[in-house]
Amino acid sequence: MWSIYLLSILFAISSLEAAVTEPIVHTQFGTIRGKWLRSARNVAVAAYLGVPYAEPPIGSLRFENPREWNGHWKQIHNAVDDGPPCVQPTDDGHIIGKEDCLYLNIFVPAIPYESKLSVLVFIHGEGFITGSNNSTELAPDYLMDQDIIVVTVNYRLGILGFLSTGNEAGPGNYGVKDVVQALKWVQANIQDFGGDKNSVTLSGASAGAALAHHLALSNRTKDLFHRLITHSGSALAPWAMHPARIARIRYLAVAVGMNCTTREKILDIAYVPMTHTLFDEIQEIQDDIQILECLRYSNTHELTKQLSLFDEWFGSPYGTFGPTLEPESNEALITRNPKSIIENQEFRDIPWMTGVVTEEGLSKTLMLHSNESLRESLLENFDDAILVVLEVEEVVANTSLFIEELLNFYFPDGFDADTSEFFENLTALVGDGLIYYWSHEALQTQAEEMESNIYSYVFAYEGTFSATLQNGGPRKLGVSHGDDINYLFPFLNSQLADLQLFNTIEDDTMIHIMTEMIGTFVKTGVPSAQLTPDWRPYQEDFRFMRLGMERSPDISMESYFLPIRMDFWYRLMGNVSVPREQLFFELYEDDTAEDVTKEDSTNAISGHSECISFQYIILLYAICLLF
Repeated sequence: MWSIYLLSILFAISSLEAAVTEPIVHTQFGTIRGKWLRSARNVAVAAYLGVPYAEPPIGSLRFENPREWNGHWKQIHNAVDDGPPCVQPTDDGHIIGKEDCLYLNIFVPAIPYESKLSVLVFIHGEGFITGSNNSTELAPDYLMDQDIIVVTVNYRLGILGFLSTGNEAGPGNYGVKDVVQALKWVQANIQDFGGDKNSVTLSGASAGAALAHHLALSNRTKDLFHRLITHSGSALAPWAMHPARIARIRYLAVAVGMNCTTREKILDIAYVPMTHTLFDEIQEIQDDIQILECLRYSNTHELTKQLSLFDEWFGSPYGTFGPTLEPESNEALITRNPKSIIENQEFRDIPWMTGVVTEEGLSKTLMLHSNESLRESLLENFDDAILVVLEVEEVVANTSLFIEELLNFYFPDGFDADTSEFFENLTALVGDGLIYYWSHEALQTQAEEMESNIYSYVFAYEGTFSATLQNGGPRKLGVSHGDDINYLFPFLNSQLADLQLFNTIEDDTMIHIMTEMIGTFVKTGVPSAQLTPDWRPYQEDFRFMRLGMERSPDISMESYFLPIRMDFWYRLMGNVSVPREQLFFELYEDDTAEDVTKEDSTNAISGHSECISFQYIILLYAICLLF
């Protein structure tokens, strides 16, 4: 009996000691208790997980802009567990996550410091459809050794995050606005964690990079962050920016699928001329408000399952719901075509670090490598499938010329799907059309207009951990989309733990190089690392840093990345694209339309027999037949 009593006392004492030594932060919302982690070099890290930054977007707040979180904890709030991921589908068709998902993870190194620490805010990727800021995968193990604060963000995804009516009723971009709300929270509260609100860098990977780029192009984010890092993503990519009329058609398809409108109403809308006055002519806003009210209280899982309506070829296109052009309002963020913003010098001129990996196309071609039936399907349906895989359906008007030029350039000797050359050329094609060209266009266009420096990199190091291993692919295929992020956040180490692989000396060297370059950029706006060349700005002869060479972590400065292929794509898209003033004509005002009249727009679109607008009207008819 006494032994049990003694044990109880000892347990209580040990619990009290633990509580005293656990990290504590006093905020305007009350006191937050975190937990201790360790960095890769054994630096103590205070982790505050699942910290709310906005009101839960549930019930009447679904499809609404985020609301500032104004709660208060009367007792110490335990921030020791991740918040739930936002609602999203899994590969096997299940739906996971919760709508109440707008939480931050904040990581602070336990070091003595005389001044506030610079802050890195990171936005996860995965096509605006999946992903989260889970601290197991987006772990701070490597970056914490750079003496910076890291904040990772959850934001609404898929239909819940990006559904748009194409007008003021439901302008969309809720996921984008979630990130802005998170940045506002950082500005108001990061000093309580030892952070410097005047030294914030916004960063993202893939879709997260495109989102971060969008925010850097908006003057409405002034003072929310001061530097930009983008990994393998650009706001100029078609998958990262949807015309309002396309977003509207997708919204109506979802509404039919959820029995929130009728197919007769869809057919009526499909007949309406698509002119630059879309917001007045396509649908009365009041009707959209009623449809949104129905969708707002629909079953969350059933609503998310509507994503399958837009799966055209083995999971592609992926980014059907993402950032969308929205009408001007006090809370609107994306009201202009990104390239027009750059050309008109209306973006924020801040230091920018950006990069890609050497085989970006593996993100979509890897599944073909060991799947013969999938390769056969691609060859049999190449003309249709490649448009979907590249996610360029919305911007290509002359599809026959587009396909012809691709085949002549990448496969001049025809197809032989069983050869390594075919696979390499297909991977190059997909990488060019999905990532490289749009990143190149952003660099080229923005560099001409910027005073701040741009620092570009190409990640070419083939380390132990790679996304190619997730599908059983051989390591020799190259450096896949997202592999560079593993040297900042060891998410692949976590996902591939069953393989019992370990970082090599070369891996550790690359981790040190990557984290030091990111860390110095976050603190100073200039990336650098010991024993590496001085990183020259992109504006100096299109310079970029090549990080690694196959299995070697060697570093070198080079110029002109893929010049022949980028020149091909520049000419190709100039010949086959829907002109921007027609693709995004719905938001042009009469006095700024640059001679784009209603009649001109209607005639121009009707002249493009292969224009995506009509492809989607046909899709709507097909959807209507299903219900």
